[in-house]
Order: sequence, then structure tokens, then C-alpha cells
Amino acid sequence: MRSASILSPSTASLSQWFSLLRHAIATSDLLLGKRGHALIITSGHHRDPFLANNLITMYGKCGSLSCARHLFDVTPHRDLVTWNAILSAYAQAGDADNANTQEGFRLFRVLRESFVLTTRHTLAPVFKLCLLSGCEWASQVIHGYAVKIGLEWDVDVVLWNVMIKAYVEMGLQDEALILFSAFHRSGLCPDDVTVRSVLMGVSRTGFELLLKQVRAYASKLFLLDHDWEVVVWNKTLSDYLQAGETREAIECFMDMIKLRVPYDNMTLLIMLSVAANEKNINMGKQIHNVVVKSESDQVVSVANSLLNMYMKAGSVDYAKILFSQMKEKDLISWNTIISGCALGGSVELSISFFVNLLRSCLSPDQFTIASVLRGCSSFKEGFYLIRQIHTFAIKAGIIYDPFVSTSLIDVYSKSGKMEEAELLFSTHDGFDLASWNAMMHGYITSKCYHKALELFIQMHGRGEQGNQITLANAAKAAGCLVGLEQGKQLHAIAIKRIFNIDLFVISGILDMYLKCGEMESACKVFSKIPSPDDVAWTTMISGCVDNGYEEHALFTYHHMRLSGVQLDEYTFATLVKASSLLTALEQGRQIHANVIKLNCALDPFVMTSLVDMYAKCGNIEDAYRLFKKMNTKSIASWNAMIVGLAQHGNAQEALNLFKDMKSQGEIPDRVTFIGVLSACSHSGLISEAYENFYSMQRDHKIEPEIEHYSCLVDALSRAGRIQEAEKVISSMPFEASASIYRTLLNACRVQGDKEKGKNVAERLLTLEPSDSDPGFSWVDIKNKVHMFVAGDRSHEEADLIYNKVDYIMKRIKEEGYVPDTDFALVDIEEEEKESALYYHSEKLAIAYGILRTPPSAPLRVIKNLRVCGDCHNAIKYMSKVFQREIVVRDANRFHHFRNGICSCSDYW
Repeated sequence: MRSASILSPSTASLSQWFSLLRHAIATSDLLLGKRGHALIITSGHHRDPFLANNLITMYGKCGSLSCARHLFDVTPHRDLVTWNAILSAYAQAGDADNANTQEGFRLFRVLRESFVLTTRHTLAPVFKLCLLSGCEWASQVIHGYAVKIGLEWDVDVVLWNVMIKAYVEMGLQDEALILFSAFHRSGLCPDDVTVRSVLMGVSRTGFELLLKQVRAYASKLFLLDHDWEVVVWNKTLSDYLQAGETREAIECFMDMIKLRVPYDNMTLLIMLSVAANEKNINMGKQIHNVVVKSESDQVVSVANSLLNMYMKAGSVDYAKILFSQMKEKDLISWNTIISGCALGGSVELSISFFVNLLRSCLSPDQFTIASVLRGCSSFKEGFYLIRQIHTFAIKAGIIYDPFVSTSLIDVYSKSGKMEEAELLFSTHDGFDLASWNAMMHGYITSKCYHKALELFIQMHGRGEQGNQITLANAAKAAGCLVGLEQGKQLHAIAIKRIFNIDLFVISGILDMYLKCGEMESACKVFSKIPSPDDVAWTTMISGCVDNGYEEHALFTYHHMRLSGVQLDEYTFATLVKASSLLTALEQGRQIHANVIKLNCALDPFVMTSLVDMYAKCGNIEDAYRLFKKMNTKSIASWNAMIVGLAQHGNAQEALNLFKDMKSQGEIPDRVTFIGVLSACSHSGLISEAYENFYSMQRDHKIEPEIEHYSCLVDALSRAGRIQEAEKVISSMPFEASASIYRTLLNACRVQGDKEKGKNVAERLLTLEPSDSDPGFSWVDIKNKVHMFVAGDRSHEEADLIYNKVDYIMKRIKEEGYVPDTDFALVDIEEEEKESALYYHSEKLAIAYGILRTPPSAPLRVIKNLRVCGDCHNAIKYMSKVFQREIVVRDANRFHHFRNGICSCSDYW
């Protein structure tokens, strides 16, 4: 026996369809009307002439003249109501070039040949067509026809009604009310059509007194009953809903309650739509109580609206309970729960409901299929399900429905199955913008940027108009291809079509310019965005970092905070990266504080960025503390800590952490081994370096890259094993880089191997003939970076700095420091060499730091090259004499100087 709780389309009552169509008309919801039509067809009720007439009326009222006409054409038995409905649809549509008006007149002529008599309900839309045509003779002809068939008195009333309705539809409320008064004084009697046009068309605000007079007139002549009072209030509620004025709708509903105006199911449907749009679960629950109290929850359309409200308010659990308690379920019920779960991220639940629907006596339609496909791309067994649903759509004969085919193209694209998507796309008849957009997005996701751009060019060449999504996709493709010229053309199209005011499009254009490295254009575009959202701000900040404008990224961040836009995890991670690149520890700490304040501190992506930032800014202790606090550690987190420890010379700690990582089941990648080999290099662990180098190939199938070879060469060179280092270089499957030869050259200098050093220097000069390696150092004090070059006096406090350097050098000489003039320029006198050593860039940076920071504060200095031997020795003395911790990050590693000792143990 079939379950009584599930309503079959074949057993659904006609009243249910009329209720659904009335709701579609009241809310101007064409999509709902089309769904209702589809269900009516599957139920077999489409042959009912009264229902067919209502469908034509619905299409006309919802603005789809083409659907109304198609249905009229295929209706086998037309009565006068059918003709009146299609004429009303043409009068409702109107058009600029009069084509619809002329077709409406033609249909009226055909009607006159088919029916001897017509009614005033026929003449009303025809008179409106006369008004739209602007032809006085047409009105005179119709007037004469009305007199001929005995409707002269009615014609005059109809004319007044047509004029009043026209004023109402044009939004001329004052004129409509004035015309009503004139009508009343004319000696003719306004009828129920007149009263309803005024009451349903004129908004309540500002016209309360006049509307009361109209109601009084209607009551006096018994033109309105209690049911029509509800209709009038419902129309007002519906108008507020359509205008997006939800607060006014709520206040209007409260007035109904206070005035004890009876409400009906339509009132509840409209207010549930208001609650759904507002995503106001509390309001929705209150209306739910009213629904239960009035027993309207037994009406399937009301129950469906409740279901929709809970889904849109994000309460899947309430929706599930309601769905399970529904005594009647139609296809709209199933579609609502399936679509809501898919959109809300409950993909498995959506698919489970779909399976249950297949087991019921109902058949899924195109909307069901499109809804369930949405979630398949993010589902573990998604591709298997997609193929099954695809097969079902073919068998059900709905594969060519635009909803289904576009959804399939979209889901295949998102799953990386572009061949399947292309096959479906090639079978598309005509042009469907959603399908083209889905294909473009799929190509971008699959990194086939050329194909995405070619698709846009094809569309443009065919004269088809894309939308904002199309243009944003094209801009994304151009940016990924670093196609600046194409990007500029897209920008021009956006301006021409006024899409440059659309935030989605302009964010795509901004991202394109940033990816192309066109910072000036990007800044201009960003400055013209009136109210950037979080995506636009983050795009600008990220682009600044990617293009080496870290300081501008932080500047943009401060403006973002002032604008009141909330930062997300990705923005924070990008800002932390900017601080890392600038080695701006204080900025990084401030960003860290905001991360905690805005509850982003548990995000693993942000935490990994912070670990990396603290390590790169010289604070390995805070980096390690944060790392240990992380509950979930990704491979990126482990890598950041291992590389950080290696850079700071904590080789054994880095290797121990590597062992811990493997013991916890984490699989190392190429970055992990760069950190491990770097740790071995910095601590002279040659055998460990060899073991890990071979292990990455043997145990983890990772082919060594230039960075891995560089670390091994560095380890051998530092240990003085230059010949072994040369053998490693000759065994590499690619050309040696300049950095490898610099490593080898430094080893030759340390070993005093002048002949070998000369040969290496020649090779280095061949690779980089114009690179003179100018050295500079910088220090970050009070969020401002101060940069120094050897012997440079451009700093605004140069005199103070140089005096401080002289004082420092005098003090450390007294402690035992002896300048090593081997690190001075060779073409100056011996006495000048010593003086030149005093003003190396790192010494200037440290002197300024001592001048401008508290005596107990650690100093952190960055140098772009390796620190020279003389400076390294001098800084050891400085840390002892001035009782300062001095952290120097050079091109190769960190040096922590404390009490005259460096963490590198003079091995660098």
C-alpha cells in the first residue's frame, strides 16, 4: 500500500495547484510558476481547461508573455476566459515598438470571429492596448463595438478603470486617487474592479485617509467582503516583499494583528518569504506557531514555505524535523529539502534525500537534478554519482533541459573532467550563457587559461553579451596568463558596459593587473572602488606582497582596518607574510594581536604563517612556542619550523623535529628536505647530509632539485672538502647556479686556495657578468625600516650614527678586538682599510639600533649578503661590551650574538 504521508502528483487536488499559482502571481515568482506548471503536467491535470486558463494568467502576470502565448497556442479547447487571459497578458506586456500591442489587436479580431458576444472583461485589456498604442481611432472603434453589443454603460466604466489601473501601474498614486474621486463625481458608479485597483495598487504610506474613504465607499455599496480585505492587505505585504522593504512588511503584518484583520494562507506564505529573505529564524518560528495554531501546516504549499524558510535561515535540523512530520509531500517539498541541504553544505544529506525521493512514487524533475548535482563535486564519491545522475537524466528525457545540462557541465568542470564537460557543451543547442560561464570557470580551475580566454573571444565574436561572471572569468584567465594587453581590453569592455561599478568584476580586473605586475594601474583601479569589500582589500594586499611592495601591503592593511571591513584568515596570512619579507617583527606582533582579537588564532594556515614570520624575523623562541601550541599541524607547519630552526643554527633540534614528524605519520616533501639539508650544512654534519640526500630519493621518491644540491655543496664547502663539492656539482643533472659558485668561492677564500678560487670566480663572472653584489643592511625601529650601505652618509642622522660607530669601535678595541683588514678593499692603503671596515653596512645599522632602542632591547639586523669575518668578530665584542643580544640575519642564516659568543660557533 502506498504511504498516505506522501502526496502523489496524480492525486494532488486542483485547489493545491490554484493555491500555488496564486502564490506565484502574488510574489511575481516566475520560477515557482514554472515549477508548478511542470508538476501540473506530471499530475495529468494540465488538460483541465480552468487550470490552463489560470496558467496563462500566471505567465502573463509574472512577465513571461512567450510562455503564456505558447500555452495558449497548444490549448485545444479555448473558451472566452482563455482569450481574456491571453489578451490580458499582451496588455500587461506592452512594448516600445508596438509589436505586442499589434499582436494583441490581431488576437482580438480573431476572437470576434470565434465568439458572437464578449464581456467587459474582454474589453478591459483591449482598451489598455488602445492606451498603449496611442491611437485615438482604435479607442473609438472599440467604443463603437461596445455600444453595438450593448455594453455602452459598461464601456464608460471600463475606460475609467483602465485609466485608474494605468496610473497605478505607472506608480502615479496621487493621480489614481484624484481620478477615483472624479469618477465618483461623474455620475457613473465605480465598481468592484475600480475599488480593488485602488486598494491593491496604492501603497498605504501617506494615503491612509483617502484609502479609508475608498474602503468606506466600498463597504456602503457592498463591493468588498472580508476576503477582499485580506487580499488588499496581502497585496500590500507582497509589494513590500518585492521591493525588499522587509521591515515595512513586518510592521504591516503587525498592524494586521493589532487591527484583528483576518489572515489567510497567502498572508502566511508572504511572511514566511520575508523571514526567509531576512534569514530571521526567530521571526520564522513565531510565524510557524501561527501556522500550527491555524492548522495551515496541513496545506502543502504553506509547509513547503516553512521548509524553505528554515533552510534559508541555516537551520537544517529544524527543516529535517519538519520534513519528517509533513503529512503531504509534493515534488516541491523534496526539491526544497534537497536544494537546501546542497546549498548549505550538507552534501551527503542532500544525496540521501535524493535517494529517498527515487524510492518514493514521485519522479525527480530538472530542478531536483540540478540541485543534487551542486554538491557532487565536493563529495568523496562525487564522480561516480555524477555519472549515475547523468544516466538518469538521459533516461528521463531531461538531459537537454538548460538547468540539467548546465549543472552537469558545471559539476564535471569542478571535478576536473573537462572532456565530459566539453562533450556536453558541444551538444548544446543555441546559446546558453550559464553553460559558457561554467565552461570558462572549468577551464580556469583546470588551469587551461588559454581555452577560457578563447571561449570569451568566441562569445564576443558571435555578438553574444556576457554578464559580470563572464567578464570576471575572462579577467582571471588573462591575469593567470600574464596577458596584460588582453586584460586592458577586458577593462575597456567593463567600462563600456558599465560593469566597472560591479565589485565582482572590478575585483577581477584588479587581480589581473596585480598578476601582470602592473602596480600603477592596480592602484588606480583600487582607488576608484567606492566601498571595497574584504575580497577587494585582500586582493590588493596579496598583490602588493606578490609584487614586492610589502610596505604598501601593510599601509593598505591599516586603511582596511580604518574602513571597518573585517579581515579573514587569508588576509591575515598574507599580512604575516609581508611582515616576514620585511623582517618587521613589531608589525608582525601587532598583526598577531589582531589575529587573536578577531578569533583567527586557531586557523592552521594563519598559525603556520606566524611561525614562519617569527622565525624569519629572528625570534625563533616565539616561533617554537607557537608551533608547540598548534593542535593540528600540516606539512607546511612542520616545514616552517624545521627550516626556521636550521636557519637559526639549531641543527640538532631541527633533525629531532624531523624525526618526530615522521614518527607521527607525516610524509616529508621537497621543502622538508631543504630544511633538513640546510641544518646539516650549518652544523657541519656531512654524513647526515649525505644520508638525508640519498634518503629523499630512495625512501620518498623525491628527485633532488637545485636547492638540495646547493645545501649539500654548501655542507662540503664549509667543511673544506672542495673537491667533493666539485664532484657533486659535476654530477648534477642541470647547470650549476650562481649561488652554488658563490658558496664554493667562499670556501676557497676560507681555505686560502687562490688558484681554485680564481677558476670559480671566472665561472661566476660568466654567469653574472654585471653582478657586483652591493651589500646593504637594515634595521626596523618603531615600524620604520632604516637601510644602510657601506660608507653611506645619506641617513638624516648620519653624523650621530658615525660618531656612535667611532665610539663603539674604540670600546671594543679596548676589549681586545683587532680589525681584520683582509675584508677591506684591496686597492686602498692599509691605514684606510681599517677605517673602511668601521663603516660596513651592518656596523652602521647596529650603531643606529644602539642609539634608538632601550639598553635591554634585543637588536635585529638584516643583511642581503653573508656577513664578513671582520664584522662577525666585531659584533661578538659589541654584544659583550654593551650587554646586548644582537641577531643578524645574513643571506645564509641567523647569527645570535650573546656575551661575545655567536650561535654559529664561527661556522658560517
